[in-house]
Amino acid sequence: MTKGFKRTLSVLLAFLLIVAVLSGGKTLYYFLFTTGIIWIGMILMLNHNERNLYILYYTSDNTVQSGDAINIDYKISNTSFVPILHAVIEFKLDKKMDTESSLKEIAYFGNYHRINFSKDIVCKYRGYYKVGKVKVELYDPLLLGKRVIDFNKEIDITVQPKVVPIRQKLLQSQDFYGTLKSNQHTLEDRTNIINIRPYIPGDQLKNIHWKVSAKKDALQTKEFEQTVSTKLMVLLDGSKPINLDLDREEKMVSFVASLVKMILDDQIDMKLIVNDNTATVIDGGKASDFYIFLDQLTNFECLSDVPFEAFVHKFQQSENTRTDQELILVTQELDKACIESLSLLTQKINVFTFMPKDQEERALIFKYQTRMLRFHYIDQIMDVTYGQ
Repeated sequence: MTKGFKRTLSVLLAFLLIVAVLSGGKTLYYFLFTTGIIWIGMILMLNHNERNLYILYYTSDNTVQSGDAINIDYKISNTSFVPILHAVIEFKLDKKMDTESSLKEIAYFGNYHRINFSKDIVCKYRGYYKVGKVKVELYDPLLLGKRVIDFNKEIDITVQPKVVPIRQKLLQSQDFYGTLKSNQHTLEDRTNIINIRPYIPGDQLKNIHWKVSAKKDALQTKEFEQTVSTKLMVLLDGSKPINLDLDREEKMVSFVASLVKMILDDQIDMKLIVNDNTATVIDGGKASDFYIFLDQLTNFECLSDVPFEAFVHKFQQSENTRTDQELILVTQELDKACIESLSLLTQKINVFTFMPKDQEERALIFKYQTRMLRFHYIDQIMDVTYGQ
């Protein structure tokens, strides 16, 4: 019932009451009395229906990857002998979730009647969501009144980045982290002496401990811890893009998650540094460490006010990186200032971004691509679609 109709009905009843009093006629009193009884009856029916409506719902899965779909089953029951002749049910979802099902249903509940609703929800974007909120509007048979019931019991849904196979041949041909595999190349960490032993012919002269050798009157050799050359450094751009594109952000994070998994599966020590408001740093070197990275990437959003080139330079200064250390940079977009800034760095850098749509941008990347600064396109390295 609309507010206008309610107002009109109230005015009509008031008019009938005044006429009945002034005229003294019984008919109008009977009509007024009957109308009042019906109205009170409708109110009592709504109150009864409101107390006896229950809902139960559950999901097919609580943890999925972006682009996957979940099914939510709703079971709404009228536990009373009094039927509910008219109900409007609205299923509430986060704006980032998508469904082809109708989120608003009109239903009739008989006595002791249960209705099942099933909704297929596409979880297109990463994040932590709560589903299950339902609003039910109950109406009496004459549509004289309405009750609104909010069912706020929520189910937590975690949507993680989609992890997909990366085209191995392309990455292996670049071999941007091959020297980090400890079974191929090991270096001595000369800051960490683990043993001093007698000299054996063939030992390097630079490893001789001359002070100890003088005391023992025999050559002694220092043994150092054998390590890989360094941790693989991956820098993820979280700066606000000029044009917000959630699909592109999702694919970028999916690529980073897939890359991290591939690296950790190879037992390579790595560090992920995120250009966010807190400059998050995550370390790992085992396959089991992947879930630490996955949790951080699930929360990731491009909200930083720090330009990516400034973030890279700040990282380089704070970490005191060596010139022979390679960096992997992942960003949604590159502008001329960023590319020129990266070209001035002395390290070998692999930049992963998206294929530029503009011919001028492609020409700029081609101009600055060298043996030390190489650009790769995420679009070409992996195939991933969302919600399709």
